[in-house]
Amino acid sequence: MNIRTRLTMVSLAAVLSAGGLGLTLAPSAAAEGSPAGSAAGQVHIQSGTLHLYEKNSFKGGWIGLTKTDKDLRSNYFDNGKKVDNQTSSVKNYTNKYVDLWQNVSCTGAHTTSYPGTQDGKLSNDAIKDNRLSCVKFR
Repeated sequence: MNIRTRLTMVSLAAVLSAGGLGLTLAPSAAAEGSPAGSAAGQVHIQSGTLHLYEKNSFKGGWIGLTKTDKDLRSNYFDNGKKVDNQTSSVKNYTNKYVDLWQNVSCTGAHTTSYPGTQDGKLSNDAIKDNRLSCVKFR
């Protein structure tokens, strides 16, 4: 990482901190342009995004969604693993309710993620663990 990149990151962190946004930046991800969460294990908080995590307690691979996707079979976590039927926890960084459905086309059992909430263990919900196939923003 060169000095210009380092100073830019420090300046950006100061601006974000002063603005009360409380964002965490992963230096290697910000500097190298790699996906958030890949190198340092930190994830960029993206306002307006629903984060899906491969494992309980927001661990493993992750992906951020910003709109309804009725078929998660073509989505992959940042570690290359499939999202469909492999999601165990979620964080809702949106101001919307997001319905999490068990089957493609939003059918079957479902649970709702409320704006600004997180669920570290989907197995406690109607949808259960590793059964998410559709998300519907409303």
